[in-house]
Amino acid sequence: MTEKQAKKQLTKMLDHFTAGSILHLLGDVVAKSAEEARAKDDARQFEQCKTVEHALVVVGLGIDAARPS
Repeated sequence: MTEKQAKKQLTKMLDHFTAGSILHLLGDVVAKSAEEARAKDDARQFEQCKTVEHALVVVGLGIDAARPS
């Protein structure tokens, strides 16, 4: 998928989801990566993924609070 195609798909998604909910979904994907890192006993990657997951959720909440729709 090209960047142009991805932007078009995201624009379509925004018709059905808030920007914050899309970031929350992305956080869920990163959370899965965190669990895979935990299973491999990779503590560093696990912590990094958890930090990213939490950041995505918080930023998503902030976006939805500033621009609810």
